[in-house]
Amino acid sequence: MSSTNNVYQAPFYVPPRVTTPFAGGMSQGEIILYKDNNWNSAKLVIKLGNSPYIEDNVFSFAGTNLQDGATWIAFCLPVGTVCTLFDNAISSDPANPYNFSGAGICVDLIGNGQIQTIDLAAYGANDMLSGGIWRQVTTSEGWFQLFTDTGCSGQFNTIFLDEWPTGTVNSLQNWYINDKASSINCPCLTPVQTLTLSENTNGSGSTVTYGAANAFGSFTQSGAFDLTGPGMNDRVSAFSCTVIQPQQAKIASVSAKVQGAITDGNTFSTSATADNRASTSIPITMQLAESQSCTVSSTTTMEYSMSVSVTASVAVSAGVPGEDGVTATLSTTLSTGITSTTSKSFSATQTFDLSQTVTFTAPPQSHYTAVATVAIGEFPTTTVTTTGKFYYKQNLKGSTFDSTTGLYVLSSPVTVNLAGGFGSQVSIEASAAPLG
Repeated sequence: MSSTNNVYQAPFYVPPRVTTPFAGGMSQGEIILYKDNNWNSAKLVIKLGNSPYIEDNVFSFAGTNLQDGATWIAFCLPVGTVCTLFDNAISSDPANPYNFSGAGICVDLIGNGQIQTIDLAAYGANDMLSGGIWRQVTTSEGWFQLFTDTGCSGQFNTIFLDEWPTGTVNSLQNWYINDKASSINCPCLTPVQTLTLSENTNGSGSTVTYGAANAFGSFTQSGAFDLTGPGMNDRVSAFSCTVIQPQQAKIASVSAKVQGAITDGNTFSTSATADNRASTSIPITMQLAESQSCTVSSTTTMEYSMSVSVTASVAVSAGVPGEDGVTATLSTTLSTGITSTTSKSFSATQTFDLSQTVTFTAPPQSHYTAVATVAIGEFPTTTVTTTGKFYYKQNLKGSTFDSTTGLYVLSSPVTVNLAGGFGSQVSIEASAAPLG
């Protein structure tokens, strides 16, 4: 098959574009397949998110007039959205839906928020496509592309490392790219990642390893390499990604204010009514929301796992029937103990007891009535980014030397997701009238 001249759309390579401008309009999340090499030919419109084009699920357009019939593609996908179209009908792998074993030639549609086009004939996939899968990708956790020809030409696969386990050999058996790769593009490996390409599907045989070409968030330095030099041309059958373990870490705690709505069934009340016939005031104690609790969870995403604890403090703006909701401040405290070199996320959940003891004073010689109420607000998942300082023996891309520790310090973002519910403080309404 002749070499394909892909287009460098930094930092990715993308398939050849159609030379005839696309004159129509498109909505975000829309893909249009055209049967012939003109924009007026028969077409199939794919709207991502609408059945059967559901995120993270393999879809097929078998039985349509575009099955094995597409020549041009126009698409408009948001940044961070990728749709991979492929030649053969495959079933979704329950362990990893982005395992393209048996899929044949793949065409990656990498969203940039604008209308883009692909000439499938120029790419070498004319009249071949029959299905695909789309997803949201996390480019900040590293990715690479393998090409069938040198110079990042030919058909290719884009592999996003957050979709694959770290520290594990991942086989490319029955992928179209298996034993065909001649070049690689990997400018966005994170500074702590090392990528190894292996000759055999189990990771044995000859290997070649690549490290980061750039600091976090940068791709100014090229990460494109031919595989002929290291002797791996047409020999790559597996890949693995490992993470360099830091010697210590310092991560800033995060705090986020969240607003949660009070839902039906999440309000608890207790009441007391009686006479105080004494000549002095007496304290009346009420127990509220016994055995009621809620949880707050945090998930911390980073290149390896750390211990996480959750604390919460509540500031009430409302919380009783007829009011809007409850406002809380949720915080996380992250320790510096490294627990794993391969895990990329760690979750912690803390349960809070909502039971309350309420005391009010009943006047002397009075008939009193009191109603106490507590409400639970359900908070949406809130994402907060903090900064971590990680200390390494190695001089990694973007790191600086710390003379105090004799180590290299690398600053990187740490993302924390907070979710759960919490209760408002108690609202109490009390009244008293003199005994008649």
